[in-house]
Amino acid sequence: MRVSRSSEGIVLLRRIVRLWMLYIKGQLLMSLIIGLLTSLVGLALGLPYALYLGLLAGVLETVPNVGSLIALVPAVVVALWQGSRFIHVENWVFALIVLGAYLVVQQVGQLVIHPRIMGKRLDLPAFVVLLVVILGAAVGNIVGAYLAVPLVVTVRELARYVIRKVRKLPPFPDSDSSPPLDNGR
Repeated sequence: MRVSRSSEGIVLLRRIVRLWMLYIKGQLLMSLIIGLLTSLVGLALGLPYALYLGLLAGVLETVPNVGSLIALVPAVVVALWQGSRFIHVENWVFALIVLGAYLVVQQVGQLVIHPRIMGKRLDLPAFVVLLVVILGAAVGNIVGAYLAVPLVVTVRELARYVIRKVRKLPPFPDSDSSPPLDNGR
């Protein structure tokens, strides 16, 4: 049974939408992980309002490049203002400790966790994800960093489709691309 070009287009569009949804879900998972890590580190350091600051860090994690830096500011201000509940140092020293801890969490998130989560979900090597986000940021700033990965997987999906069509192979070998039967209705 031959599949029409329009139904192939629909299948292709569905596959691309699925990839974008996987990306969005990955971003939400990253927000959750960074929010939890930041909260746990804040609690361990005795940072007042650690849970709220972790929640803020998780929400801002969805803003590439600058979100994590924005989340850092209120944490350092709270550390300067109130100090630690556990570590007995001057507030400015505690603020430096919080700054360092936040930077470590952010770097681990951006350099280790994010590429692995996105790479696994979107079938891309972690290094490619990291490289694409850096290139996207260089070309298009925040928007470029945010859209780089889903655009790359979209281009990959389109290229796979075209290559398979040129080689006269089934366009979607890993799924059933035939339209559903209407059972005579």
